[in-house]
Amino acid sequence: MADFQQQGSITTLHRLNRYGNDEALTYLSQRDVGNRVALILPCLISEVDGPALPLMVEELSELEWVGRVIVGVDGADDGSFEAAQTLFSQLPQATTVIWNDSNGMKEFDRRVGIAPGTGKGRNLWRSLGVANGFAHIDTVVVHDADISTYEASFVARLAHPIVDERLGFDFVKGFYPRFDEAGLNGRLTRLLVGPLLGSLISLAPDNADLKYLESFRYPLAGEFASRISVANSIAMPEHWGVDIALLTAARSLGAAVAQTDLTDRYDHKHQSLSVDDADSGLHRMARDVISTLLSVADLDEVDASTFDERLNHAVSAHRANAISNGIPVNEPDEAAAGALFSKLVRERQSPLPSDLPSWEQLRLEFPDCVQDLASVVESQNTSPGATRSSP
Repeated sequence: MADFQQQGSITTLHRLNRYGNDEALTYLSQRDVGNRVALILPCLISEVDGPALPLMVEELSELEWVGRVIVGVDGADDGSFEAAQTLFSQLPQATTVIWNDSNGMKEFDRRVGIAPGTGKGRNLWRSLGVANGFAHIDTVVVHDADISTYEASFVARLAHPIVDERLGFDFVKGFYPRFDEAGLNGRLTRLLVGPLLGSLISLAPDNADLKYLESFRYPLAGEFASRISVANSIAMPEHWGVDIALLTAARSLGAAVAQTDLTDRYDHKHQSLSVDDADSGLHRMARDVISTLLSVADLDEVDASTFDERLNHAVSAHRANAISNGIPVNEPDEAAAGALFSKLVRERQSPLPSDLPSWEQLRLEFPDCVQDLASVVESQNTSPGATRSSP
């Protein structure tokens, strides 16, 4: 059951009754409303044959009002990219599938001065560039592509606060609880971001960005929506702190920001803790998130003892919450995650990679970059209308 509390400097949009999704879907289904929305799906080629993405495609097929679906595919070769195109050709919407690893795309990056690289941030950045090629699109919605509990209503819940002038938001973040039959998930949010934000605020109590971030119920959620004009003004991070960095960037631009309740239960692909491998899994993500939050705080280090106190409280609180709801508690996994995060906040943080330029900035330096990107996508895409505007 949703509450109606408003805390912090952002607006929280709850699902107070069963009609909330219907309100959003009805509004977006209006002529000349939903067709202004593009759905961006950054994905790995491995997800095309995974258990979640084909089911997501089935759900998305219900949303014929969406103006454009843009899929950025990482890690594909000739054959697997064709398989991705085949999967997304089932969608009734105008659809563009981007082959991020093609030779043409690498050449495009070189022409506009972008160093070689891969990752979610670059995938999202390039997909946003493609969205700029469609004049009718004024709002973008972004989802991860591995959501096993996906509901088509997510698109409308995220886009509605932006396209409905009665609400008037510019940037909307999704939130939800993450759990399954094995217990609570979302360890990075529960056991690192929450305790770390509280610890940093104790050191920098006047830092408005930290207090703003603390207002979000799930700051690491991959689901958000933005006016394309706002998204175009953001330099895109290429690290695992991207979700937090986008939130602070939206605030710095003066965007009206909200968070919206998407679902009663959300689950997606689980990352391993990778205790012994600093370059993979939650280990790598945690390092980037810590560095991102320290940068926001304008601090060089964390008060480790304060972090541990807050971490211990978080572990206890989530344990109690799970037990009270009849959800299993995996105490060894919770302890292992907590031990890793406590260790990482004590380490000297590595510098984060430079951001990709905003599309607003790139167009000043290379006025034809959006058209050039569209040409590359058209040359690699067998889907009809991949870069042509929808009627």
